[in-house]
Amino acid sequence: MKKQKKLNDMEIAFFCEQLTILLQSGITPYEAILLLHKDTDATQGKEIFEAIEASLRDGLSFHDALLSTQLFPDYLIQMVALGEESGNLDIIMQRLNEYYEQQYALSKSIKNALTYPILMVCMMICILVVLLTKVLPIFHQVFLQLGSGLTGISLQLMTLGNLINSASAFFIIVAVLVCMLILAVKFVPKLNSAFKHFMHTNPLTKNFYLQIAYSRFASALALTVASGMDTHQGLILASKLVDNSCMQNKFKLCLDTLRSGENLAQAITQADIFHAVYQRMLHIGFRSGKVDNVLRKISEHYENETNQRIQHILAAIEPSLVIVFSLMVGLVLISVMMPLIGIMSSIG
Repeated sequence: MKKQKKLNDMEIAFFCEQLTILLQSGITPYEAILLLHKDTDATQGKEIFEAIEASLRDGLSFHDALLSTQLFPDYLIQMVALGEESGNLDIIMQRLNEYYEQQYALSKSIKNALTYPILMVCMMICILVVLLTKVLPIFHQVFLQLGSGLTGISLQLMTLGNLINSASAFFIIVAVLVCMLILAVKFVPKLNSAFKHFMHTNPLTKNFYLQIAYSRFASALALTVASGMDTHQGLILASKLVDNSCMQNKFKLCLDTLRSGENLAQAITQADIFHAVYQRMLHIGFRSGKVDNVLRKISEHYENETNQRIQHILAAIEPSLVIVFSLMVGLVLISVMMPLIGIMSSIG
């Protein structure tokens, strides 16, 4: 199979959903893959299913067949292995479907929250540049023909427009460099890690990303607990899924506490993972034997809090950008209209 990029959360969730339906009907993983291969029309999908089929025919287990494609995350591979060993593969696939759907929804909310303000700012800059570099010079020529000219703020704005025109090559180079930097941050591992570390430790964004880390950790840990995995192993596996530099010391303390003989709820409390009210919920869940349910509730709470914070930020950003944009455009229009009014008054 040709080397392909790893599947994203949405694709993994869809794969797990289809596989869950087929496994719950009583057929084997090999038969399920054959049916999925037959139903898919996408070239990439066919290649993936063909690779899995070949591995299964060679006698590999299902999780080894998925591992051989190098397209699935380690977390999914290990959970599938656990499902095969315990005979609960259909349940594990259903939980994995729920987990990756949740992660996709969370990532989509964050991307949407960032995309709209960036697009609006870019649009504002483009409109203002056109007004300053193209529209104002035209009015200036008209005013000169009428025996006047731009003065005061309007003249300063036109001077700014001329400066932008003369330095257009510089601004284009800067824009290209910014785009290259964004691509480098996205595709160069060291730069990506440095950017994530900055976002995770920056006081303005630290709490936001910490809530996301808590949500993902609770969701992953709930799945490992529900599947019957050893608590220590499940904690290690769940911690690997949380890419947050502020959480690493907490995970280390949590593991150390667990090794000392404390239970999971006490270890999480000692490491100060989750807010106090959720730590209390976890202790109650531990005593009642419903730790996985409590962890799923905690994950949902943090996800809802994150979505609410995103909505609040958007609710504040949208009108603010509109107000700023309106004031800037209004300033340009007023700077043009005032000389025009003066000319009309003198003519009258």
